[in-house]
Amino acid sequence: MTKLIVGLGNPGSKYQNTRHNIGFQYVDKIAQREGVTFKEDRIFQAEVASFFYKGEKIYLVKPTTFMNKSGLAVEALLAYYGLNVEDLLVIYDDLDMAVGKVRLRAKGSAGGHNGIKSIIHLLGHSDFLRFKIGIGRPEPKQSVPNYVLGKFTPDDQVHITEALERVTEALYDYLDTRDLEATMRCYNG
Repeated sequence: MTKLIVGLGNPGSKYQNTRHNIGFQYVDKIAQREGVTFKEDRIFQAEVASFFYKGEKIYLVKPTTFMNKSGLAVEALLAYYGLNVEDLLVIYDDLDMAVGKVRLRAKGSAGGHNGIKSIIHLLGHSDFLRFKIGIGRPEPKQSVPNYVLGKFTPDDQVHITEALERVTEALYDYLDTRDLEATMRCYNG
């Protein structure tokens, strides 16, 4: 068995640690935990790292396209490694959830997220596992693009750090049990 774990974000230091790059922060955390480093693969338009967990190959992916073209890397890597959409897990930010809230979903709509829209468009369906991390909504006078491309406040960063820990626990519980329903019951909310 093999898993493709894709963190969504925008490439470049300008976007590092912004709200929209929570997916990158997550896969960086997993890579650090597993002692692996990312290597850029220009053919797949992604940075990729890999490790084995209990005999299963796990690929960590950070698309190097901008968010609205994330599906290009996902589609190419699934095809290259001969994986099915059931082997895909995508981690990304969600404006409609409170800062630090975590939700695991087996499928669903894009909910306005351009990275997820791109993946759904290129894969042709929306039945893939997602880990969503809430980033909250901007103040009424702040634009959504400026908000998602901004950095977390110190108070919000505390909640995000906790959320990244929670999603890490959820991932390893899911890899251990293969019981998505039980993992969702335990970590959603």
